[in-house]
Amino acid sequence: MTTETQDLIHLRLSQADESLSAARLLVERGMRLGAMDRIYFTMFYCACALLATKEFGPSRDGNVAGTFHREFVKTGLIPTEIGDRFKAATQLHQDADLGSQAPPDTDRLAELLGDAESFLTTTKLFLAKQ
Repeated sequence: MTTETQDLIHLRLSQADESLSAARLLVERGMRLGAMDRIYFTMFYCACALLATKEFGPSRDGNVAGTFHREFVKTGLIPTEIGDRFKAATQLHQDADLGSQAPPDTDRLAELLGDAESFLTTTKLFLAKQ
């Protein structure tokens, strides 16, 4: 793995950590739209970090969720439930941010926060083995 790739992975993990911290604060404060945004981006940055190991990046492939699913979930490198949680968060983010639906309630956001934490832990464990 090149130094540039390692730097990109480190950047994405830092972004994921920061997004997760922000999501926790926003959930605690009941700021649902911002919390949904940060939960989604925590997972997005995790997927980007993993995709960087295969030389994929958002600049080369705008469909991060689809590429992540194809390269990591379908191949069994990452558990299916992580892929399903990312897919659900992506849909909820789009519905709340761009669609006509309100963000999930606080209980659902707390569940999604746990999903984001699991995704980040799984990502770090996977990368530690590389």
